[in-house]
Amino acid sequence: MQLTHLLPAAVLGAGLVQTGVFPVPDTPYRVQWTSSELVDHARPDPFNSSHPRRIMISRFTPIPARDCLQTCRVPYMTPLMASHEDAVITAFLARGNISWPRGVLASLELEVCCKVLRRSSSSSKNNNARSFGVGLKSSVPRGTVLVGTGLNTTRLMYSASAQNLAAGMGYDVVVMDHPYETDAVQFPDGSVIYGGRVPRDPNATEALAHALDVRSQDAALVLDYLGIGQGCGERVGFAGDSFGGPAAADVMLKDRRVGAGVNVDGMMFGPAVNVGVARPFLSLGSPGHNSTSDETWARFRDATTANNSRVWHKELSLAGSVHGILSDFGLIGDVAGLRDSGELVGSLFGKITGARTIEILKEYLSDFFEFALKGKGQGLLAGPSQKYPELIFV
Repeated sequence: MQLTHLLPAAVLGAGLVQTGVFPVPDTPYRVQWTSSELVDHARPDPFNSSHPRRIMISRFTPIPARDCLQTCRVPYMTPLMASHEDAVITAFLARGNISWPRGVLASLELEVCCKVLRRSSSSSKNNNARSFGVGLKSSVPRGTVLVGTGLNTTRLMYSASAQNLAAGMGYDVVVMDHPYETDAVQFPDGSVIYGGRVPRDPNATEALAHALDVRSQDAALVLDYLGIGQGCGERVGFAGDSFGGPAAADVMLKDRRVGAGVNVDGMMFGPAVNVGVARPFLSLGSPGHNSTSDETWARFRDATTANNSRVWHKELSLAGSVHGILSDFGLIGDVAGLRDSGELVGSLFGKITGARTIEILKEYLSDFFEFALKGKGQGLLAGPSQKYPELIFV
């Protein structure tokens, strides 16, 4: 395995005029953002055997606020990626005769920790990474959560949410791209691999099964890179949005290092639908999406119960949300002032604000992973909460 690294936006996006900044999470942590290219020379790319598998990841590492010596604002996306995503969103919305304001993505910034107090007692496998930070991590995060993106969707569309989750949970949060599936992946050398090899058609079962297997192998590559060995499942969770949901279950079947999984509004695919999983799993849907309306959820639930009767599994629903709950769309609607557009609210953002969505996700996912990975009490997962009435137990 060969690793190379890049500054995800500061270098390639320099010179942009920025107009919108995602709010810094109000927690005891600041967050360092590192993007890395991982190359596995032992595995030919499953979509293009002419070269070894190479992927991009974004890693969001929580830093105690006292140890973050400096923060800086960095572009949310490179100009190339912002332009490409504008085109993707425009084409998606055009089917409903809805317009997308091009240039919004290129105008956004994240505020991250870019200078970290060096502590001689700390160490990190990624010390030589080029990142938005200087020095070593001053403390070890409580664990690691992998984030799986929606089908064809760039990892960059999850950066603000990942930053918030890392700051709120105190976990390393790692978001993955999957070249040839992901709509576009830009590498440190400037090269770009465009997607389109995996159709969005839910009936394309063979192609989707192949994509799930590729994602599971990519996740194993990431865990190897992070230095997480077998027997460390109690420290690793997987939260997947849309197609990332079945990917979470698929990884859990194939890699015991992942000790807990979350499906955020994804239809289930792959072998897990029929055999379930053997470790804790949480399903979170948009209104009306649950095991009573989606037979893949029902089959997955029934298989989990039949084959692993003692395994914890619950279903929740987030009122006011739309598909893509874990993505940044809700926060983009907030920051870019786009919530006056009822059409965009209904299609991309949801009636619940991005700020409220991420607050709920931070609290419930934190309690879930502390329960599932650390053996603590269920916390908010024990039952309905007056503080979060939007979160409905199904």
